[in-house]
Amino acid sequence: MALEAFSLTGKHVVIVGASSGIGKAAAIRCAEAGATVSLAARRTELLSEIVAGLPGSRHGFHMLDVRDSGSVPACMDSFVKRAGPISGLVYSVGVSTLLPLNVAGEDHWQGVLDVNLTGAVFCTKEAVSARRCSPEGMGIVWISSSAAQNPAGAGRLSYGASKAGMIGAARALANELSRRTIRINVLCPAAVATDIWNTQPMSDEQKKRFFDRHPLGIGAPDDIAYACVYLLSPAARWLTGTVISIDGGFSVT
Repeated sequence: MALEAFSLTGKHVVIVGASSGIGKAAAIRCAEAGATVSLAARRTELLSEIVAGLPGSRHGFHMLDVRDSGSVPACMDSFVKRAGPISGLVYSVGVSTLLPLNVAGEDHWQGVLDVNLTGAVFCTKEAVSARRCSPEGMGIVWISSSAAQNPAGAGRLSYGASKAGMIGAARALANELSRRTIRINVLCPAAVATDIWNTQPMSDEQKKRFFDRHPLGIGAPDDIAYACVYLLSPAARWLTGTVISIDGGFSVT
């Protein structure tokens, strides 16, 4: 059947930032599509619960703080030792703090870039190394944001810059890694119903105005997770360096 091209059966997919939100949804949907998944995040108690509920076998998890790039190799090595070469990677880690330029210090700026951009680069660097990457190649998905092109308000300098940086870095890597049949694509969601909105210094009225700019309503984590499954699958074999707005129409309002 033609739909077999959308299957992840036989693939080992690493998901960084899998303890909640989009990363958690991606873990569940990739496992349902047949993949063996390896989950990384700081909150291992949540990862343990997710793994326990997944269909299939050989799934696992490892504690990882992406701000510590030196800990990434050991994390990736543990995944390969347990489940074999890596054939897919989803980077779904992000921090968003509204802070205007006049009060944003160097620590804030560097902290956001370390998580949103530098972490993506170094997790990818270790995953694609010759001793870890599947000899058949790899599919990579980075979760950026609509804020890369439309910050939709003040105070999002560091967040918007880091998410725009993901797009530039991914397009450069798409060229560099293509000779090894390694594909990398970027998803740019707008408002998705995740816990991140509980930490935003926005009034209910401000949130409502922002949410109302989505003609199809705000998204669910599964809306992004299903796109991850597609981009990791053989069905997307001819897709790399692509940036996809998956935003309920936010970009056209």
